[in-house]
Amino acid sequence: MKRRYEFILVNGVVALFLMFMLFGCSATPVKPDAANGKYAQQNEKVDWSQFPAPPAKKELVAVAGFENKSTYSADKLWDTSSQILASSLLRSHYFRVVEWEKMKQLFDWDTLSHASLVKSPEDLKRAQRILLCKYFITGSITYFDVNQHATVSAFSKNKVIDTTIRVDLLLQDAGTGEYLSTGTGEHMVSQTYEGGMSGGQTGSWDSHSADKALTFAIHKALLELVEGFDGINRTK
Repeated sequence: MKRRYEFILVNGVVALFLMFMLFGCSATPVKPDAANGKYAQQNEKVDWSQFPAPPAKKELVAVAGFENKSTYSADKLWDTSSQILASSLLRSHYFRVVEWEKMKQLFDWDTLSHASLVKSPEDLKRAQRILLCKYFITGSITYFDVNQHATVSAFSKNKVIDTTIRVDLLLQDAGTGEYLSTGTGEHMVSQTYEGGMSGGQTGSWDSHSADKALTFAIHKALLELVEGFDGINRTK
């Protein structure tokens, strides 16, 4: 009878241990996504307070286009990037900004998607006469990578998709064409599909991750550009 009791007790302990392994160490709750099941993603926010205080007289700047120099191909990437840049310029409160929709009305997509508006003295002067702006800002996506890998722990095996984007920005004097400041920003966003030891949940790349990585990369590049330009102005 005693041996039978010990057998039952041991089995009970083993069962409790297995239940702990399966349920007690489950992963952090994840955010639902309609297209891709459930995944966890970084919860980050852009800090606009990092930008220098605006000058007493805010000059007018125009986004003269965005080039995609990466291996990733997307028809509207130049438009999305330019819109994010124009919005970020407004949020920084450092310049007055020509509306991006107005730029698309005045200049064709080929010019804006290759940022060729400021690449020749003739085009630069023509654009400056039309817009009456003090500066032009152009951008380029120099790196766009989507990488999938797995993370394994004692209790789970997760699938991770990293989206990394790097952006370069240039600020030009609209009258002389002189380059005044530059900025580079890179950001990575991770999607984590969580699963048990049998493997990570099925799911595919979410394009919203690219939007987020692009927004943060542009923010970082713009912050570096404005800080550099502000430092030059304060030493004059």
